[in-house]
Amino acid sequence: MKQTVLVTGASSGIGYETCLLLLKAGHNVVGLSRSINSTHELNSYANFTAWSCDLSKIDEVADLLLSIQASVGEINALVYAAGVCHHEQFGSTKLSSVIEQINVNLISAFILCEQAIMHMPKESSILLLSSTLAEKPISTSAIYSASKAGLEQITKASALAGAEKKIRVNAVSLGCVNTSMLVKPRADDLDKKHRLEQLEQIHPFGLGQANEVASVLINLLNQPWTTGSVIKIDGGLTLN
Repeated sequence: MKQTVLVTGASSGIGYETCLLLLKAGHNVVGLSRSINSTHELNSYANFTAWSCDLSKIDEVADLLLSIQASVGEINALVYAAGVCHHEQFGSTKLSSVIEQINVNLISAFILCEQAIMHMPKESSILLLSSTLAEKPISTSAIYSASKAGLEQITKASALAGAEKKIRVNAVSLGCVNTSMLVKPRADDLDKKHRLEQLEQIHPFGLGQANEVASVLINLLNQPWTTGSVIKIDGGLTLN
């Protein structure tokens, strides 16, 4: 069945790959990113609509879904793939990075969940991207971990709120996926090559790839009896 899917974080990584797979399957996709120009490769698809929104600015998220639906029609599914992670030494965390992570990873996700449950049709689906760092933080991930732990509770509360309309709400808890976020500079000064080697060693099945995660997300969008779940996809990371 052809759907119209709103995907946040569409300019790169898992969001981009999710858009690409949905488009190739013939679905209509609205790709949300900070800049419309950042999704230029997806713009070649006739069934793709680029939409600009900075999810770190809460005032831009107000009535976002209604604005999109007024332009493209009914949205059947939401994939919240946007995320921000700033690894900082404990005791040296910048307030600006706290605010950005909480706004993007938690508050904007919650606002969009509320809008989706209110305005999307019955039997729609919502997927949120969490992290194993919600369950097993490291010293430099305090705010990121807190925001993702909060997101998992929003998933469960939203599933309860959406049940009357049979709107399914689930989260995927990811291990390390080989995207640009993974190799951002950290306090330990490891270069990209050594960072990837270090993280590879703690995943029995190696690092995840964005397209692998995207295929799982698309499958989950169409599972009629799954809601309120946090599904772990981590290459065996949390077995250790």
